Amino acid sequence: MTLFNGILPTLQTLTQRSKSLYVVSSKNSVALLRNLENLKIKKYFTDVIGSDQVQHFKPAPDGVLSIINKYHLNSDDCIMIGDAIFDLRMGKSAGVHTCGVTWGAHDPDSLLKEKPDFLLSKAEELLTI
Repeated sequence: MTLFNGILPTLQTLTQRSKSLYVVSSKNSVALLRNLENLKIKKYFTDVIGSDQVQHFKPAPDGVLSIINKYHLNSDDCIMIGDAIFDLRMGKSAGVHTCGVTWGAHDPDSLLKEKPDFLLSKAEELLTI
C-alpha cells in the first residue's frame, strides 16, 4: 500500500491552509484507521467514518451527513472527493459539491457520467478548487 503521487504534499498544503479534511470509507473503521496510520497520513484528517459507523454506507449519504452534522458544517462549503462513482453519488445525495479523481479505481468516462463539479487527474489540482 502506497500513496498516489502528490498526495502527501497536497495533504500538507491543505492542512497549512486550515482546511478540515475527513475520510468516509466503505472500509471498517478499524481497517481504515490502520491504513491511514501505516501510510502516516492519519494526522491530516479531523475525523474518519468507516462503514461500521453508519446505518447505510456508500452511495447513501449517511457518512457525509454525519460529518456535516457533527462538525456543524455548511454543505455549500463541503466537497466530496473520490475515485469511484459511489463517492460521487454519496456526495450528490448529501448535497455537497463533488470532485472525481482519475488516479484511482474508476476510469474517467465512468466518473464523467456522474457529472461531478470537478474532475481532476493530479493530486496537486486539489489545491486549485
